[in-house]
Amino acid sequence: MAEACDVLGVPRSHYYRSRARIAAGADVAEAPSRSRRPSPRALRQQERAEVLTLLRSERFVDLAPREVYVTLLDEGVYLCS
Repeated sequence: MAEACDVLGVPRSHYYRSRARIAAGADVAEAPSRSRRPSPRALRQQERAEVLTLLRSERFVDLAPREVYVTLLDEGVYLCS
């Protein structure tokens, strides 16, 4: 099986995972469902909206987020890392 997967360029883990899903009666194309808790370090919705609004503003629309971050730090504004 390892040689066949190497020839096809398919990771063996993918083969065995899809095989297990078929045995369980799931569709192969169906992605496994995972419910993940948000990170405790993640921005709250309001903070996220504020950052996105700022990034999409006329002043910063053509800049990379890193450039916006440095510019705002130079001005003494800290929103997030």
